[in-house]
Amino acid sequence: MHADRTEKLLNARKAYTDGLLYLAFDLYEVLADEGHVESQVFIAWMLTRGIGCQKDESRAAIYYERAAAHGHPLGCFYFGRWLTRAGEHAKAYRFYARGAELRHLPSMFRVGYSLAHGRGVSPDLDRSYAVLKDAAKHGHAFALRELGLQDLRGRRGAIWQPIGLVEIFAAVCWGFMISIVNDDSDLLLS
Repeated sequence: MHADRTEKLLNARKAYTDGLLYLAFDLYEVLADEGHVESQVFIAWMLTRGIGCQKDESRAAIYYERAAAHGHPLGCFYFGRWLTRAGEHAKAYRFYARGAELRHLPSMFRVGYSLAHGRGVSPDLDRSYAVLKDAAKHGHAFALRELGLQDLRGRRGAIWQPIGLVEIFAAVCWGFMISIVNDDSDLLLS
């Protein structure tokens, strides 16, 4: 069974690399339906963008949810974002929190943001700050920006307001530098 899955995965990767996107989609979909978690995330991404298939965000959400059920951090994050767009903030928060527990930086940002703004959870500025600070310390640009915005609003006191401007400026510069190197970096995912 393992050798069969490995061969299917190699065939799917080769089809994708060779630009045979419709074939790659079909091959990855078989793997995803067989429970291969990485393929579930990848097929959901393809569905979200309409790569090798017709764009279908509702179907993508099903695959992201399956991956999230297996504890895949990207599955948790992207299913949480889909729920956020659907206005289901409390449920989205639970998926972001699961991804954050796995140290997925964009999920940590979403947890901190949700706690700061009361999106699906009661506001808790102390917890928000702690989570955002942790994500920012590991390079997440939007976490640093959110810290700056909180400080600019005086949430930690008036003395932190000028520091907020510095944090926002640093976040913009950092985000720009990351985008030059890798505009698909998780450090820019929000």
